[in-house]
Amino acid sequence: MKVYKTKFLLEKLVFAGCLLLIGFVVKAQELELQVEGMATFDAASFSIENAGADFNASVESESTLFVTVDSNDAWDKTNNPNRKWKVEVRKEDVSWDDAMQVEIVRSGNGYSKENNKSNHVNDGQNYQVVSANSSYFFRGKGLISEIPIQFRLSGISIVHGAGDFETNVMLTIYDD
Repeated sequence: MKVYKTKFLLEKLVFAGCLLLIGFVVKAQELELQVEGMATFDAASFSIENAGADFNASVESESTLFVTVDSNDAWDKTNNPNRKWKVEVRKEDVSWDDAMQVEIVRSGNGYSKENNKSNHVNDGQNYQVVSANSSYFFRGKGLISEIPIQFRLSGISIVHGAGDFETNVMLTIYDD
């Protein structure tokens, strides 16, 4: 009976050791979201033409940000070109008025990083409000570069007064 218990215990230890070893050897595939550019708004767009008038209802960014979906894993780049992913968006206010809204849109498809492959990007083509809660933005397949992103500010009013308003918009990529 002692031999049986020792053999069973040894099998458990070997199995647990194998699981730990696999955890150290296997590394998660890393998707990376790179952002290039800066969203800017022309100060002339904020002019008031008539006394008593307010700002325009919304102002779009004049410049475009470019988002690239890439991988740090060589295996992922060569052996998994059809890997599905999704991007979520949220914001963290630094100094912001709740009456103002930041909206985001994907304004193009970008370019496939694999030769002779079509790019697969879906959704995100309508402006959506960016809130403090993470929400779905768009999805795609494969490694894609230079996906254009634009912003729009709405709810701007002279009632807010002069000042600096700042918020951070964060894009997060998830393996789908």
